[in-house]
Order: sequence, then C-alpha cells, then structure tokens
Amino acid sequence: MLEAKSPAASALVDPEVLRSSLRAFGRLRQHADLAAVQQPGQGESGAAGPGVLPIDSTKTFVGPNITYYDEHWRSMEWRESNRSWNWAAALTLGGWLAHRRLYDHAVLHSVWLTLLILLALSGTPLKLLVPAQIIVAVLCGVYGNAWYRSRFRRAAETAGRHDGEYAAQLAVLAAAGGTSRRAVWLMVGALVAVSAFLVAFRRSLDGVQLTL
Repeated sequence: MLEAKSPAASALVDPEVLRSSLRAFGRLRQHADLAAVQQPGQGESGAAGPGVLPIDSTKTFVGPNITYYDEHWRSMEWRESNRSWNWAAALTLGGWLAHRRLYDHAVLHSVWLTLLILLALSGTPLKLLVPAQIIVAVLCGVYGNAWYRSRFRRAAETAGRHDGEYAAQLAVLAAAGGTSRRAVWLMVGALVAVSAFLVAFRRSLDGVQLTL
C-alpha cells in the first residue's frame, strides 16, 4: 500500500514554488552590476566585450559600508526608483557629499550654505532660513544614494573600456571611488573661512554707517 504524503512534505518538494522563488531572486541579483556591464569577455548579446565583475566592482568602488550601499542600490533597482533615504546625506550639511567624493554636489551645497549665512547676516528671519535648509537636507537624504549610484555607473562605464584587463578595471574603480576625509576638512575649512569673512565684512559695513 502506498503511503500518503503529508502536506509538509508536499510543500517542501513543490517544484513550481521553488522555481518561482528562484526566478524572483534571479531578477534581483541581475542588478548587482548597476553599471549594466557584463562579466569579463561578455557583451549584452554574449559577444566579447568590456565588463567588470559585479560584486568586486561595487566593493572596490564603495569601500567602507559596502553592504549598506549594495542593499540600497539593489532595492532601488528592484523598485525602479531613484529614492532611498540616507541619514548621513541628510544630516551632515554636505559632509557626506564630500566624504563620498561627490564633489560637484558638495560644491553646490557649500554655495547654498554660504548663501544662507549671507542672508542671515543681512537680516533675513531664521523662520524662513531654517525651513529652507530642512527642505534641502530632505532632498539630500532622499536622493543621495541615487547621486552616488550615478557616479558609480559613470566610473564603471569608464572601467569597462579596459576590455579583458580585469586588474585595470578594478584600478580605475578604486581610483574613482572610495572616500576622502581630506575633502570633508577642506569643505569645513572653506565654510568657516567664508563665514568669518562675511561676518567681518558685515561688521565693517556697520562701522562705516556708524561713522557717517
């Protein structure tokens, strides 16, 4: 007499459920190389072409906190979204931008902070300036990971031009990525110097008015 299979045993060996799960996992994993470059020697159609191994390329570029960015970038690709919250990008007043070598964004943020300081010294109420800064901070927090991902993609595309030279590809990513504490200190120093200059300039204008 044949033995009846228990529901638990049937669930464990259900091939359709297993195949469905593997397909879903495969779709997520295929976004590991966010620059859309293929494995070394493989192009989009399987022909020979430039490429970088996804895991090594991301790790080489990002450096510290690779797990955080890898997970968030995969999630963004999976959701087909450019939004992903980053507390460091939101709360460091542009320091995260400089630290992650997003220099163009860091310069724009420094100009924005300088404008806020200038407006504050000109008598603009803080009740207007603080909400404005909060809005900018929220935008940085929401789109910071997307900006960083775009920079990685550009670096990976450049690295991918070294067809068949895997070590050279990783070298390009290492040179373009990583972090920079020096950039953070330069940004802080520049803001302090500009702030001191603006305060001194404002006081000098007040002194001239009093003399007149």
